[in-house]
Amino acid sequence: MSREAVAVESAVVADPAEFDRLDSRVAFGRALGKIAENDPQVMAVISDYGRRLALDVLRSKLPGSVVQCGIAEQNQVEVASALANEGFHVFAPSYAPFITARVLDQVRVNLGMMESPVVLVGLGAGYHAGILGPSHMALEDLACMRSIPGLTVVAPATNTELACALAELARNPRPAYVRITQAPAGDPALPSGDFELGLCRVLADDAPGRMADVAIATCGSIASRALAATQLLRGRGLSCRVVTVGTIKPLDQHVVELLANARLDVTVEEHSVVGGLGGLLAEELLDRGATPGLLRLGAPDGYPEADEQARLLERAGLTPEGIAASVLARLG
Repeated sequence: MSREAVAVESAVVADPAEFDRLDSRVAFGRALGKIAENDPQVMAVISDYGRRLALDVLRSKLPGSVVQCGIAEQNQVEVASALANEGFHVFAPSYAPFITARVLDQVRVNLGMMESPVVLVGLGAGYHAGILGPSHMALEDLACMRSIPGLTVVAPATNTELACALAELARNPRPAYVRITQAPAGDPALPSGDFELGLCRVLADDAPGRMADVAIATCGSIASRALAATQLLRGRGLSCRVVTVGTIKPLDQHVVELLANARLDVTVEEHSVVGGLGGLLAEELLDRGATPGLLRLGAPDGYPEADEQARLLERAGLTPEGIAASVLARLG
């Protein structure tokens, strides 16, 4: 972890457990406010969606650092890119489906071809905004963003990891997409630990250096459910390994090594089973010639009707019980 990231974590995240319970949008704003104490170039370019982002601290520390573009995400990316090209450290947050799919051409040209160092921030990814209907569900954003050459794609599992990622991206600006998911209330908390861009994090390993029965790779807040599922699998006598992939692109190749040494690989994500973490690791495992069985668990390939996040996750089989049942069924 960089020195700046450690400073932000220690200042913003004095109590990681409390910070991780915050609404992720509030955590985002608090992190930017703390970064602004030592970085006068930080800016947030927003598209109407600024009321819930706790940006008052940033505004007070750096007047003029928040630019409102209205409900116009394509223009938001153009403005953010222009400011980033002038040397500002620009973060552009919006609903995840809008800051990825709606602006894909602007991202492709400005962040991909022109390499403008803008950090796009996808809020409410996965099913988090599911009550607003499929137009607000970000189930294809990883597939869209990882296809852009040169774009760093980050999927923090907790607010603490989010704060560290933002600090590192402010320190070393680059074209990037940060995907923010939030677990439903009542989900188990993840254990705290170091986070560093580009590196995976091993949450559990019953067979270090040896063949595990099940290796689970996951990203985002749903990692807590994947970890909880291992308790059920261990009860059936299975050894488990759980790895969070905080950086989707570039991928830490250690993830592939950990998965290659297992009877069954499983990916768990709050994203479509098409083109996300599961698709990425299928490509990597095949490229390596590692061919354990792979079970991809995520959102079905279709658009569900509006519902609350917890119920959408349950219908997709993304509860600890559902994850464990799918693994046991695959193992026969």
